[in-house]
Amino acid sequence: MAPVRRRTTALLVVAGLLLVAVAGLAWFLIDDDDPAGGAAAGAITPAADPAAGPAGQATTTAPGPTTAEGASPAGGTAGGGSGADTSGPPAPPAPACPQVISDAEASAALGAAVARTEARDGFLVRTCTFWTSSDRYLLVQVSRGVAASREQFELSRLPADQTVAGIGQAARWARDTGLLDVLDGPARFQVGLFTPAGTPAAPAPQPRLEAAARAITARL
Repeated sequence: MAPVRRRTTALLVVAGLLLVAVAGLAWFLIDDDDPAGGAAAGAITPAADPAAGPAGQATTTAPGPTTAEGASPAGGTAGGGSGADTSGPPAPPAPACPQVISDAEASAALGAAVARTEARDGFLVRTCTFWTSSDRYLLVQVSRGVAASREQFELSRLPADQTVAGIGQAARWARDTGLLDVLDGPARFQVGLFTPAGTPAAPAPQPRLEAAARAITARL
């Protein structure tokens, strides 16, 4: 019976050792799989990105300026061209109102002294308004660029317009606007006399208005 007991004791010792070994291995594996304990066994840690900022934070680079398809970059010319503007010659600078008509000439057209003058610039037109103290006014509109061309002069003609001779190369009275439209070479302008209410002062061009138009033609 003694050999049997010794064999049983040895088996129990071996079983105990195996149990301890299994418990230790299980503890080791559980510790490695814990997320708080580090990366899982066999996981590959990516290399640090040279473009990354501090603490692994990625940095971004603002994109540079883009060029629309068929267009050249800023400061260059499309298709290697010379960069010349093909839209036509720029409009000449608008003349100052005193260069269009003097106060004395405006006063003669108004039949009263000029109390104040107002100048306004619009698209291809400069408007000069000469007011009396009673708010009657002489309106002069000087066209510029393509607006001063003969083509535009003819395109704006209306059937009711009345031709006026002896002023510039061509002149007509526009009844609907109360303006005398004058073309003289590269110059074109409209001039009219108006009441304080903004209505034409007369249904037809008066001699003093025609005189003002001739004075403006001589200046432009």
